[in-house]
Amino acid sequence: MIVSLMCFTSCTTNINTAAVIPVATPTAIHTVSAGLSQTNFSFSDKEQQHYQLQSAATISKLRHGHKEFTIDIVDAERSLIIVFYGYTGPATYTLTNQINGGDVRITLDKQYWDLALIPSLSCSLVIQTDEPTTSPGIDHMRGKFTCPTLPAGHSNISRHAVAIDNGQFDISINVES
Repeated sequence: MIVSLMCFTSCTTNINTAAVIPVATPTAIHTVSAGLSQTNFSFSDKEQQHYQLQSAATISKLRHGHKEFTIDIVDAERSLIIVFYGYTGPATYTLTNQINGGDVRITLDKQYWDLALIPSLSCSLVIQTDEPTTSPGIDHMRGKFTCPTLPAGHSNISRHAVAIDNGQFDISINVES
């Protein structure tokens, strides 16, 4: 009986040891659930104004079979909105209002700059990564954007267009269809 007990104890120890071996998580899944969305960009003018916006709300969206794309980061009275139709995954896109509804709009307090004010202008968008997270229906996306000319809104104190050559974002995005 003592021999049987020793064998049982020995076998039990081996089974428990095997059970604690960690299992690797797939690298295609971003392990942070719906988290902070943020953007950094600078206006390329003589003052080199730099901005950082952050939002805990996940309001960016991929819709209509992942074709309609909206980045929406709102931080108090500041926001970045990038939209277009024709998303096919990580790639470089040219956003032109007349071609794909492409728009980039930046609001800072009561002033705004909007690509749609001159529909023939374009901006460049690079989606570097788009990965699922551990939260169902939420992807984690990183990318960058540039706008050679972003026209000033009618209510702006300064009516000067700005350029953005180093915009970056890191967001959570709702995948709706």
